[in-house]
Amino acid sequence: MHHNDPMAARVCPHCDGFATVAVDSGTRDRNGKRVTVLTDCSACGGWGTYPRMPRHRLSIPAGR
Repeated sequence: MHHNDPMAARVCPHCDGFATVAVDSGTRDRNGKRVTVLTDCSACGGWGTYPRMPRHRLSIPAGR
């Protein structure tokens, strides 16, 4: 049975869940292989998920 958890993590909106990527630097090392750099998403820190913010109910006075 599926439970709807309002505090469950969601996919990071900055990296769409692809938190770590390999970026080609365009140069080659001494052996002739391409140099790549692994980079993490700066928004989620390489997790691929983003914490969901709690939803607070606004208390509106009854007179309005």
